[in-house]
Amino acid sequence: MRKLLVLLPALLLAGAPAWAQDDAKAAATITPTSLPGEEDLSAQERAERDFLMPVRRKRAAAIEAVEEKARAAEAAAEAAAKAAHLAAQVEAEKTTPATPAPAPAEERKTVIKRKTGRR
Repeated sequence: MRKLLVLLPALLLAGAPAWAQDDAKAAATITPTSLPGEEDLSAQERAERDFLMPVRRKRAAAIEAVEEKARAAEAAAEAAAKAAHLAAQVEAEKTTPATPAPAPAEERKTVIKRKTGRR
């Protein structure tokens, strides 16, 4: 019984560092702003920096807006290029002479033999 009483607290203490690491990982993944050079800041330091320097938050929002516009422009350019390519294909199909279809081959009936007798 005494061994059991000693073993139980030892197991609980052995698991404490693993729980602490798990909590640290969860706190590190929360990023209010993602500006270059802020990868090593803790969540509290990042929040303090945003509170003290709201200009940085505005700058991050402006950078994100510019990136979004660039993505939209790229998508529009791709769509225009695809439409031009399809239009060129349609024009090419119109200008090529139509080839006559080959005459259909004579179809033969296939006979299926079934065994109907009992064995």
